[in-house]
Amino acid sequence: MSNFEMIFFWISLVIYSLASGGYIYSFVFKNPRFMPKMTILILIGFLTHTIAICARYQAQGHLPWSGDYESAMMGGWFIIAGTLFVGWRNKALQALATASVPLVIIMMGFGVMRNPVLTPMAASLKNYWLYIHVYFAWLAFGAYTLAMAAGVLYLMKRKSSKSGVVNPSYERFPSLDRLDEMIFRYVVFGFITDTIMIAAGAIWAKDLWGSYWSWDPVETWSLISWLSYGICIHLRITFGWRNERLAWLAIAALSTVIISFFGVTFVVDSSIHTFQVR
Repeated sequence: MSNFEMIFFWISLVIYSLASGGYIYSFVFKNPRFMPKMTILILIGFLTHTIAICARYQAQGHLPWSGDYESAMMGGWFIIAGTLFVGWRNKALQALATASVPLVIIMMGFGVMRNPVLTPMAASLKNYWLYIHVYFAWLAFGAYTLAMAAGVLYLMKRKSSKSGVVNPSYERFPSLDRLDEMIFRYVVFGFITDTIMIAAGAIWAKDLWGSYWSWDPVETWSLISWLSYGICIHLRITFGWRNERLAWLAIAALSTVIISFFGVTFVVDSSIHTFQVR
């Protein structure tokens, strides 16, 4: 990690932490007017985050997608970008940052502890299918994270309405029906992009290793994740699972994605998806 990259990386992490603390303050002290200021703060953090990625790209000649640190940096960028985008289109959805930004903080904190060395990309890995595979992987991760965040907001607002305790901050959330619909839409979008990611990865693997599928630990968990969200969609469409059950499913299913991206490489070193020396 270059000094320039390190500076902007830590600035981003500090800003995201301040924004998360601001959201907690808004809920605990019932001060909804504080929340829009946190969105501006997250936008500033997103800009410094982007500068850190550009510095990484300039230093090693490829976008950061190799190893836990670069995966956390780029994955976090997509999550924040998605959070800001949906919040820009609908101000009521700015509160999704309540759950999405803390996840990014944990990801980036974990990544920076995993030896963020500068590593050139091997010539054998430079393939257009890699770009497609990684791009749709992060789109899926971002969408699944937004589904989780919408599930968290749903459960918070639902609990507040059941208890009869009025919290003005929760009034800024979309209605429960709207949140329920957004959970499903984010899951469907993530499932479609996840499917493209797996297909592109299989084509790339065939060209690189001579096999479409090798039951690598990361591949296996990616399949488990894909099946988990497929079951979630099936339960919603076929059996009408909605409301709290759908919210809990969206939250629980994200754990399979996190294991796929970070958990496997943390436990297992012998993976064809491990391109960086730790």
